[in-house]
Amino acid sequence: MNRKSITLGFATLSLALVCALSVTRVMAQEKDEDEKPAAQKAPRAKIGPVDAIRIAQGKVAGRAVQANFEFDEGHWVYGVMIAHDHKLSEVEIDPMTGKVGDVEAVTPDGEAKEVKAELSAAIK
Repeated sequence: MNRKSITLGFATLSLALVCALSVTRVMAQEKDEDEKPAAQKAPRAKIGPVDAIRIAQGKVAGRAVQANFEFDEGHWVYGVMIAHDHKLSEVEIDPMTGKVGDVEAVTPDGEAKEVKAELSAAIK
């Protein structure tokens, strides 16, 4: 196998893992839907996580490393993490329209703090 085939294989595997994690996260969220206020209940998205990744990569050139379906600042979005030029950007995609929302530079440390806070709140 040549290097290009190996790289494509890893990229495909990474994308499959991201999609599987997103589906698992959505399934876990649906399980808890009855306990949430109506405003936080996850909508039935019209676009899927793979579409959200494609849209995000159209906005920020790079490699998608993560996609989450999350309740952020009062509404549901796909948060797609794109690695480019030794930097990370998070691109928000509306799950109903596919429109690009906020695009912000993020850091691994900042994202780790955010995830830690969310997980700590979830188990309390």
